[in-house]
Amino acid sequence: MILQQQIIKEIWSLLKPGGTLLYATCSILPQENSQQIVHFLEHHPDAQLLPFENAEHDNNIGWQLLPGINNMDGFYYAKLLKIKT
Repeated sequence: MILQQQIIKEIWSLLKPGGTLLYATCSILPQENSQQIVHFLEHHPDAQLLPFENAEHDNNIGWQLLPGINNMDGFYYAKLLKIKT
């Protein structure tokens, strides 16, 4: 989980204000998904979580797809906007 934090932090530093980062995993584990985003948002005041349009299973912290939904495996997505501070 620490490696994921390091990756998103490094990528975030390369993103220009106004840019969007899509965080995606092929996991259903909260530790790899929503908990990573909550931790990231707590430490990056220049990050804003964006909602997904038409997300049927939106948990308010990204979009979690569970195995079996639309015959897919488990996936997680979070869309983050880099705001100017």
